[in-house]
Amino acid sequence: MDLPDRYSLLAPVSKASRADLHWWLDFNDPVLTRLVDTGMQDNLSVAEARERVREAEAVLRRDSVAVTGDLTASARSNSNSPDTASGELEANFGLAGRTQWASRAARQRLEAAQLGETEARRLLLSELGTAYVQMRFLQRSLETRQQDLTSRRRTLRDMRTMLDAGAATQLDVLRARALVSETQTEVPDIQAGIVAQRNRISTLLGQPVGQLGVDLGYQGRQPLPRGGGDASVPADLLRARPDIRMAERRYAAAVSDLGVAEASRYPSLNLSGLVTAPLKSGSWNESIVAGLTMPVFTQPALAASADAAESRAQQAYLQWRQNVLTAVEEVENALARLQAARDAVGSTRELVSLNQRSLDLSRRLISDGGDATVLDVIDRERSLSSARARQAGALRDFSLAYIDLRVALGIGHEEMSRYRLSADAGQVSRAAVTTAAMSVGTE
Repeated sequence: MDLPDRYSLLAPVSKASRADLHWWLDFNDPVLTRLVDTGMQDNLSVAEARERVREAEAVLRRDSVAVTGDLTASARSNSNSPDTASGELEANFGLAGRTQWASRAARQRLEAAQLGETEARRLLLSELGTAYVQMRFLQRSLETRQQDLTSRRRTLRDMRTMLDAGAATQLDVLRARALVSETQTEVPDIQAGIVAQRNRISTLLGQPVGQLGVDLGYQGRQPLPRGGGDASVPADLLRARPDIRMAERRYAAAVSDLGVAEASRYPSLNLSGLVTAPLKSGSWNESIVAGLTMPVFTQPALAASADAAESRAQQAYLQWRQNVLTAVEEVENALARLQAARDAVGSTRELVSLNQRSLDLSRRLISDGGDATVLDVIDRERSLSSARARQAGALRDFSLAYIDLRVALGIGHEEMSRYRLSADAGQVSRAAVTTAAMSVGTE
């Protein structure tokens, strides 16, 4: 594929160092680090992916058997002959390399399954990081609502004091009471959202709700990563993204399946024999028959199967191309969101500060009899609350964009650098896996 030499928003930089692989450490959050460590061990999707690897290993052992057939043995005795033992042999050899193609396809599917476990870890990092950031955002939102509630109750007390002094009206008090009630109605939904995110984290860690064993109480701040999350070049995705490499291996397996389909159209060698021997003494009798089996009447069906296999290989190739394009799109989108969120974080900090100063000034003017009204105070209360919510949202968006970028780049999967096949399948290095296009062309 023709890929650009850089992403549109950032110039190419060097590939992530080993220290950058564990990007969740950039948040300097011990709770998040513990959750990631636990999830890598106990997540059920990762465990399921491990079982698929074991299944693929068993299929490889099965499809690597060069000879098919059965050997049966029996012993019998009757009144007309002494006790004898006999064995029957029936074997089949594919002359066109059908077994080799099938074994190669099984090996490539094993590689895809091993990459599937890495892909499960990549998706876990995305889901777990997102759930954690969302939970901390909601906890921060609950804290700001409680601050708003304290401030608005103060405003209500001030209005009642002013009403007693004849400096405010009953309408002013009602407006202040409505603002307090408005804030109270927002709290239950936020609390329910916090519970939902905690439950999601428990499920991702393979634990029943309520039995997580990790303190997820709010610690006074939202997660915020250090650094901005640099990107490498688009071509690095071909070796960094496990989903792309998995599609690559599936394409290779589909090409091998085409070889199996083509080999089925050619003759096969059949051997059958009978060996009879007395149980006590005497001579052996044996006979062996060899012959070629040529599929004649099934040729049209076998040709159609080969055509179907060729189409499946082309589909697998198109799926690989789609995965590459989607990966580049995900990185580009994450870069755009990260840049926008970074700008928003700085702006919202100033917005909160300005609205807090405006609220304090409005209160002083009212208490000193200056040119300010109750509506000014209520309006500043709402503006400050909105500014705090925007600030919390900007911090959340920055963290989520950072996570999305790291996950989209395929960073954070330590197992990828140690990827190897078992000895039964033959040692296949990472370099061999990442050059699938050449291997498929050779096959």
